[in-house]
Amino acid sequence: MNNINLEITPASLTLVTGSSGSGKSTLLKCINGLVPHFSGGSISGEIEVFNHDPIEEGPKGLVKTVSYVFQEPESQFVYDIVEDEIAFSLENFGISRDEMVKRIDLVLNKMGLSDIKGKKISHLSGGEKQKVAIASALVNQPRVLILDEPTSQLDPFTADALLNYIIFLKSKMDLTVLISEHRLERLLPYSDVIIHLTPQGEIISGPTQSVLHEMEQVPPIIKIARMLNVDPYPLTPKEFPNSHEMAYNEKSKATFDLIPSLQTPVLECRNVSTSINGKPILKRINFRLAKGEILVVHGPNGSGKTTLSRTLVGLQSSEGQIFLHGQDTKLLGTEDMVKEIGYLPQNPGDLLFAETVLDEIKITMNNHQLKYHEADLIEFLAQFGLNEKLTEYPRDLSVGERQRTALAAITVHRPNIIILDEPTRGMDYQNKSSLSKILTLWRDEGRSICLITHDVEFGAMLADRVLLLEEGEISFDGLPNIAYTKFPRYRTQTSLIFPNQNWITPGDISQIS
Repeated sequence: MNNINLEITPASLTLVTGSSGSGKSTLLKCINGLVPHFSGGSISGEIEVFNHDPIEEGPKGLVKTVSYVFQEPESQFVYDIVEDEIAFSLENFGISRDEMVKRIDLVLNKMGLSDIKGKKISHLSGGEKQKVAIASALVNQPRVLILDEPTSQLDPFTADALLNYIIFLKSKMDLTVLISEHRLERLLPYSDVIIHLTPQGEIISGPTQSVLHEMEQVPPIIKIARMLNVDPYPLTPKEFPNSHEMAYNEKSKATFDLIPSLQTPVLECRNVSTSINGKPILKRINFRLAKGEILVVHGPNGSGKTTLSRTLVGLQSSEGQIFLHGQDTKLLGTEDMVKEIGYLPQNPGDLLFAETVLDEIKITMNNHQLKYHEADLIEFLAQFGLNEKLTEYPRDLSVGERQRTALAAITVHRPNIIILDEPTRGMDYQNKSSLSKILTLWRDEGRSICLITHDVEFGAMLADRVLLLEEGEISFDGLPNIAYTKFPRYRTQTSLIFPNQNWITPGDISQIS
């Protein structure tokens, strides 16, 4: 980034947007001195944050003024018990014990974390860890709160509750909030200002409406507004003019067949149950994954989605039976499982250990004893937008780029079954669109995909079938038009704008309009 000039109004909420790897995290880290004091590199110019100079003072000098939550919250934890982690910074500030207890209880209550008091952080779901990290930042009562992808692992209801709490704190405490986020549909209603980093390295900043008009990649509600010439842009479905719904009532509704009977399943669960440290997580799970099918799994934080994915690939012990191509997986070796199933966990860093991006997929090919031409591997990486990252160290990439590198590494040997846990974490709209095309192509080739995600808009683009998990049990297994229109937690922006139609994505409208 060069010649950046910005002024942020106190007590405002600024949304920082831009493509994956455009420099959003770097910009935010300049505000509390992490750049250059921990990142290295060089920096020039001046930065002032409430009369502090981050370049001069570094993070230590800004610690009471600025609280920062990273894209990967698990990387910033010090303790393994929830309350101990939240209390850590208060102890450093010399806050009295009574005041600490009061503040911790308050933030746990407000963030819906009371039920995980006393738990080990290592036993929490990804979303719960994200909330603990944010609670640890808020308990300091900072003047500036910086959140890097704060809702990437949160279900829609939890994300809304979190953002409403942040808005409450902003008004009560004159808190200045900066949020970097790819899921703009969640943040637009709350933002005062947008700072948009363009692919050309330029910055567009200003009031939300004016910047949205200059952005190419936008959420579904803005796509629909552009399709129907609605201006100013509605930022929530409730703001959309009712006249458009009335007009479309006269048009043919999208029609859907009843859920087809599944072919012989490639993967099947029969009465599968799991427990972790004596606590039941999954309870008598039964479902099938067919050949050439995309099954999307949704559920609240802590409902057992990640445990399900780990159980399917044999990383979590379970009761009941799991069948792979009709064979009980307990009778299969690890080699048989990894050949057939590609698994992407929530944290892509768990899979990355080579010196370069290209080396990552070479390792996969070598592990499977497959011959390859380097040119073919480079072409394979290009479809993930990684052709300019071939020689870079994977752990130096942005979260979205690491996610795509890990996805390439687990699929380069062409497994027949692909299980993805939050694959769009850190991905911008363009990369999500590219990923949806890749997954659709693989599905059409006859490969089977189990997609676990909180991103309902992404799920609606792809789902052949939807599975909903609630407290470790399957509450719904059926068609996407039912899942995304009838269940309030999972309604897409399109279904909210047109509640009397069966539309779940902007593409459904364009086909009829």
